[in-house]
Amino acid sequence: MFDKPNQLVFYVNILLVVFGVLLVLCSDYVVIGLFFVVSALLLIRDQYYQNKSKFTISHLERTLTIHDTCGSRATQTQKLKIAAQHVDNSEFWFKHIHSAGTMSNFKINDNTPAEQKTEDGSLQVCMKFSPDLKVTKEFGATLSYDQKNAFVNTEELLCHVVDTETQLLRLVVELPEGRPASSAHVYCKPEGAERTLLPSVVKGQTKITVDISDPLLGAEYCLQWDWPREGVIQRLGCLLKMD
Repeated sequence: MFDKPNQLVFYVNILLVVFGVLLVLCSDYVVIGLFFVVSALLLIRDQYYQNKSKFTISHLERTLTIHDTCGSRATQTQKLKIAAQHVDNSEFWFKHIHSAGTMSNFKINDNTPAEQKTEDGSLQVCMKFSPDLKVTKEFGATLSYDQKNAFVNTEELLCHVVDTETQLLRLVVELPEGRPASSAHVYCKPEGAERTLLPSVVKGQTKITVDISDPLLGAEYCLQWDWPREGVIQRLGCLLKMD
């Protein structure tokens, strides 16, 4: 629940509670003991509130749709059900957005993002809320953007970093007809260490869906698939459709 500095503060407050209880039970300093107990409990409550996630997500579906057999045109969408946990929340940032190719046409609920910035080598886009947003009231949000020349290899990935408490993460890859996946598997990278989650083999699949319950906060989940290289005719068709 807390990082190491906050854990230390939490344990100190627990000791103050114990000390206060002992004063109440074993000494004549009842008022002072009650003061320690009440003060420490209030500090613990405030610490919990301050460290509580600003948002929780009950369901997040990240879908990659590749429109051509060359992997040169694609669209990503993130559809999520989200609830604010603090009354003063005014914005939500979609983070860890990156691509091997180019990205464009960012939309949040069909509107242009309120803000956009680059941090730690990845793009972030912001959604602003109306002042009447109710705490813990769940609402829907959808981020979409286009990608170009991002999935041109025979081994590709759809990845998601869990930076908000999430109950269910769904990864979906939709491939074009004529170039199905030959195999696919899912792995998780908690703190940078790769760990296979759901090894599976698919053949002849143009849609791959994986559900992950209670994904680890801070971990990166990747759906990796292999698909055969496009044929000459498919390549020619893609070149004719390129802008």
